[in-house]
Amino acid sequence: MASLSFLRGLNWQQLSPKTAINNKPWLKTTKAKQVFSFSRWLHIYISCALFTLLLFFCVTGVTLNHANWTGSSSSHIETFNLPDDIIVKVNGEYQLTKIQKFLEQTTGLSSPRSIDVALDLGEITYDYPLPAGYAFITVFIEENEVEVEQSKGSLLALVNDLHKGRYSGKVWSWLIDISAMLIALFTLTGIVILFQNAKHRRKASFILFIGALTPVVIYLFAVPRILF
Repeated sequence: MASLSFLRGLNWQQLSPKTAINNKPWLKTTKAKQVFSFSRWLHIYISCALFTLLLFFCVTGVTLNHANWTGSSSSHIETFNLPDDIIVKVNGEYQLTKIQKFLEQTTGLSSPRSIDVALDLGEITYDYPLPAGYAFITVFIEENEVEVEQSKGSLLALVNDLHKGRYSGKVWSWLIDISAMLIALFTLTGIVILFQNAKHRRKASFILFIGALTPVVIYLFAVPRILF
């Protein structure tokens, strides 16, 4: 009997899920308003900071999807002489580190993909990968001569490789990582701001769900993949 009296005394209207969802009292608290205000501030200034990068990655995302737009690459060869003090032997051996340092200071290149020392042929070769191209350096020891073969792709090929971070160096790689984290934060703050907008919250949440589901459905039913 006591339990029945307790149940009769409950305000079922206040406890109903529909009422709890519609009221959302936590959205009206001071702390919630501070969160919304801070999220809006972040959203605005992150979008300003990433304006150029967002456009860059959007445009290059399209050009990456059309590889035939990049066109052909061009190459040319340049030669110059090594100073006599660079190519001298010390204790019967060539100073390979000194030679590489001189070459990189002269050409502005760094971090070769491979170095091939063929002293029996009188050659040292350095392979430097670059965005949309490469630089291949051959040192002819007997002639004290350096040959630099450089290949360059088109501007579209360059921006495509920058989009991928391909052979673009550590600093550009950090830029991609940091911008990706900020874009994620930009997206999340947009979702937080959405919860404050009661007028559009339901429709926008539905669109959010559809937007999240669409790539998954396309992958499952339209992208070629092996089934075993």
